[in-house]
Amino acid sequence: MVDSTAKKNRFKNWNRSLKIFKYIKSYKITYVFGLICLFGSSLSAMIFPYLLGNLLGADSLNKNSEFNLFDSNNINALFILLMLLFSTQAIFSFLRIYFFGIVTEKSLKDIRKDTFNKLITMPISFFDKNKVGELQSRVSSDIVQLTETFNTTLAEFLRQIFTIIFGISFIAFISWKLSLIMLAIVPVIAISAVIFGRYIKKLSKKAQDSAADSNNILLEALSGIKNVKTFANEFFENNKYQYSINEIKKLGIKGSIWRGLFASFIIVAMFGSIIFVIWNGMKMVNNGELNSQEFFQFILYTIMIGASFGGVSSLLGSIQKALGATERILEILEMNSEEIQSNNEKIEKLQIKGELSFKDVGFRYETRPDISVLNNVSFKIESGKQTALVGASGAGKSTIANLLLRFYEPSSGSISIDNENYLNYPLSSLRAEIAIVPQEVFLFGGTIYENISYGKSSASEKEIFSAAEKANALEFIEKFPDKMETLVGDRGIQLSGGQKQRIAIARAILKNPKILILDEATSSLDSESEKYVQEALNYLMEGRTSIVIAHRLTTIMKADNILVIKDGTIFEQGKHEELISKNGVYAHLTNLQFETN
Repeated sequence: MVDSTAKKNRFKNWNRSLKIFKYIKSYKITYVFGLICLFGSSLSAMIFPYLLGNLLGADSLNKNSEFNLFDSNNINALFILLMLLFSTQAIFSFLRIYFFGIVTEKSLKDIRKDTFNKLITMPISFFDKNKVGELQSRVSSDIVQLTETFNTTLAEFLRQIFTIIFGISFIAFISWKLSLIMLAIVPVIAISAVIFGRYIKKLSKKAQDSAADSNNILLEALSGIKNVKTFANEFFENNKYQYSINEIKKLGIKGSIWRGLFASFIIVAMFGSIIFVIWNGMKMVNNGELNSQEFFQFILYTIMIGASFGGVSSLLGSIQKALGATERILEILEMNSEEIQSNNEKIEKLQIKGELSFKDVGFRYETRPDISVLNNVSFKIESGKQTALVGASGAGKSTIANLLLRFYEPSSGSISIDNENYLNYPLSSLRAEIAIVPQEVFLFGGTIYENISYGKSSASEKEIFSAAEKANALEFIEKFPDKMETLVGDRGIQLSGGQKQRIAIARAILKNPKILILDEATSSLDSESEKYVQEALNYLMEGRTSIVIAHRLTTIMKADNILVIKDGTIFEQGKHEELISKNGVYAHLTNLQFETN
């Protein structure tokens, strides 16, 4: 029963993996030309043993004065035919590689494009469950595996299959008796190939998974290099990476041993069978059952068939590895992504005022379904008003912002914008009306100009400079030698926290959203940087519906409404003075902060 289930799963995985070939359909005419050239090249190769057999068995003392190109006993004619055959095969081989190369590169470009597009449009919950390093490995190493498969392995596999079929047919025609002797060895080789191939596939998949883990360790260590050095954990990270690559090494060596054993077995079986066939063939020649030309042809075809069986066995291992890579890529391509408008579509501009309403909203993360993060949260924010969210870490403040951006959707209850359920708005259009300035600003590794323009890719230079000025960013940008063309480094490492915050604000100003989220935007800044950033934020919030997640309570004293979040519920709400007079949680938090200061 277990074997039957395993066979069904393997068949299912094989059929599923074949879906990747839909990318070749767009280039099927070119692919057909490649197949024709492959057939021509293979046919040329199969004629070679026939002509060479004739040459080896020809009468070298043939005195025929009349030259005949098709005389099978004339060594000069056979030499010319062989040279013509090689030239023909060379042309077909070049065209086959050229056509398959075109199809491969175009198909892989489409696979890379679709894989990246699928990843970039996946919901945030997907990235909660998958490591970036592993995903990066899928897009890079797994697609590289497909490159070899599309470009070489499949063509070579088809050529070897053609060689086996044609070769067996021809030797059967020459001598069915000797053919049966030769073919008696085939089942042993075939069964061995299947057993070895399955085991090698498992080892290969383990090695690829280990490589993905090591890539993730490398990516995290380099991305968080400041933390690594701050905690003097270079050796700790090094040990983690060493352990990971040691696992890759062990699996690689184990795989090499088994591939080596496989190759050795094939060599022994192949050459042993050839010697056995030659021994029987020589007896048949001595008995007059075969002539010398037929014997040489039979031997040459037998060698080609044996080599092809060995090649097929090796190629099956490569195909098995490619199947593992294909399965992982298809897992991504077949997932449900967010309904994002493509670049070719103009994002619909929502005519909204920005009035927000949360009604009995509850939420649980998929990765932690047993923990309720929000419980029946209800509140309203009038258009253009500022509402602050305060509370201890983990209370649910950032979750409210994430729900508003539709990074996640409520587990219960509803969220409305201008009295319309926000799920009814196109996702791209909704997010186009919301901007966020986070505590930890992420900048791309390009220039300051490129990072600001990320807020609106179609913005003019004048608009970008204006946004930078309003964000109090132009003041420090102009001091750099390259000004707007200054490279910010990986994740903005060349800039200070305050400078990165002001670039993020400039980006938000350029976006010109109806709704603004400030997620503890000034909590990690020094007093001088906070002054510049707060001025920019005040300008940014003017006339916009704003949600301010606050750590420093001094920054939200003038808010129109303050929501105190505790254990996923709204514990208190009101203006600063009202909450202080209640002498509740907010008043307690305020006193603690002022005492600390």
